[in-house]
Amino acid sequence: MARLPVSEVEQLMERHPGASLESVLGVFEVFASGSLDEVYVLDDVAGKRIAIAPSTLKTKYRRG
Repeated sequence: MARLPVSEVEQLMERHPGASLESVLGVFEVFASGSLDEVYVLDDVAGKRIAIAPSTLKTKYRRG
């Protein structure tokens, strides 16, 4: 499991304008949690790589 500070994820998003949060993090899906202050990347959840991010970050980079 990797832990990424929100500031690091925001820098990554700035370097990839128009990209989805999922593609920048290299995950299948990003789930939101209101209680987190970091982004957690989990390598094998039901055979997929996922991330759990603070709700505010997921909302900020929501597409569509």
